[in-house]
Amino acid sequence: MADNAEKPEYEEWLHWGRVVIDRLSSCAQVYSKPLYDKAMPQESRQSRNHRTIDLLRRLEAMVDETDTPSDSLIELDHHGERVIDGLAVLFRESLRALPELSADMQKLLKSPWREKCNGRLADELFRGPMGYEPEGIGSGLPEDGRLPEMLADLLEREEAGDGRLPRETLPDIPERHDDVARRWGANRFLRSAGRVE
Repeated sequence: MADNAEKPEYEEWLHWGRVVIDRLSSCAQVYSKPLYDKAMPQESRQSRNHRTIDLLRRLEAMVDETDTPSDSLIELDHHGERVIDGLAVLFRESLRALPELSADMQKLLKSPWREKCNGRLADELFRGPMGYEPEGIGSGLPEDGRLPEMLADLLEREEAGDGRLPRETLPDIPERHDDVARRWGANRFLRSAGRVE
């Protein structure tokens, strides 16, 4: 555990929320690809994909900053605490899901999680973007490091921390809306999830 007695800041929670969204989006895309071998039964893939997409949608709703108050710092801090409480619940759920997701992705991508991943998608998923390991799902277990360890550490610091530093500035609204539009525009998979063709 960190020596710091402060709870993690709101921006740190949002950062890790976006990282989890990126990794779960990759998992959902892998589940959705047509398989030409029998690595996993179709019903299992669909069921796990639906659970992953459900978790993704709830995480997206939590990190969506379009409803962030911009009138006062007090309202902003109260809003931030509600978002953090929601993300804490979803991070715990993610930690429970990550071992199964990692095992499935290793099977479907035919790639080990630890090293010499089979292709760019597997490398980014297991080892993190550009090899930045704290953002890769690894084995899905906190004791093996990477994203699961980061989430477990974040939750531990939240529980053990004495207080959180208040934010000192109000958000810049135009950038916030542009960021949300960019993320939704980039994630075409979530936009089309559930659509009947």
